[in-house]
Amino acid sequence: AIYKKNKVGKGSRSRGNVISKSPKSRSHQRRHTVTNTKKETRFQWFFQKREFPAGQYDPQTGAGLLCIEELSKEDQGVYRAQVSDDRGEDDTILDLRDEALDAIFTELGRIGALSATPLKIQGTEEGIRLFSKVKYYNVKYMKTTWFHKEKRLESGDRVRAGTTLDEIWLHILDPKDSDKGKYILEITAGKEVRQLSADLSGQAFEDAMAEHQRLKALAIIEKNRAKVVRGLPDVATIMEDKTLCLTCVVSGDPAPEIYWLKNDQPVTFLDRYHMDVKGTEVTITIERVNSEDSGRYGVFVKNKYGSETGQVTISVFKHGEEEKVLKM
Repeated sequence: AIYKKNKVGKGSRSRGNVISKSPKSRSHQRRHTVTNTKKETRFQWFFQKREFPAGQYDPQTGAGLLCIEELSKEDQGVYRAQVSDDRGEDDTILDLRDEALDAIFTELGRIGALSATPLKIQGTEEGIRLFSKVKYYNVKYMKTTWFHKEKRLESGDRVRAGTTLDEIWLHILDPKDSDKGKYILEITAGKEVRQLSADLSGQAFEDAMAEHQRLKALAIIEKNRAKVVRGLPDVATIMEDKTLCLTCVVSGDPAPEIYWLKNDQPVTFLDRYHMDVKGTEVTITIERVNSEDSGRYGVFVKNKYGSETGQVTISVFKHGEEEKVLKM
């Protein structure tokens, strides 16, 4: 008990390691309650003999609390709570190593398993995804197994299973009618075994497939639409009578139509203006530039999937003048 050695006061330990069951269930809490204190009494937390400033102490209630967010193996060690004043000092120690740490991880795993939400079905660009949200997942202390029509599933070319800190998922790529049926997720954490199920058939399958097809079509459009991918600066300045070359890279399938604009009007490629296209590289050249060539230029590309414009502002300054950016 805290303060017992020097008879400065009495303290009581909590009932042991407290695992938070709040939404922040990935944390571990250690709590001590101190009595018979006074205004000058100081409460400190230590980890591996170093002061741990993250600890809390409420002098009104005498409660000392240490909360470790995202508990990991790096947090293993010896924790000490110490109280002191002019009457003396006392402490209590928690050895959070080996079996003690394993016990906490096992309990966190049990809480994580119990926190798993019902399975949800989601159409994706690649296929259909089944998933459950959890407040905590630790691959060492928790095990997941997926079943389809009571047959255990293994990750392969078309079926992939995985986890994150807060999600357990199964991804069915390029789904087919044979993928219809009942799916079961089994979560094991210590002695705790939890099963969740979802029926991927009927309207649930049709809805997921419709969303998959929609997202797949959008992905094809985004991948193939005409784009200006790189090359044009935001602003370019040049002295009159020089030659200006602007080059950019475009993409698209089918290959996009290409137009250059000046102040939103099509550029006529005659006399001093020239355009050269080499594969995906597009270059506009303006010979012997003058002040009338200043303005906002754009390269406009389009194909059947969409269009895009890349823009640059050109400022032409005279001999002897300082460089200045044209304000549009």
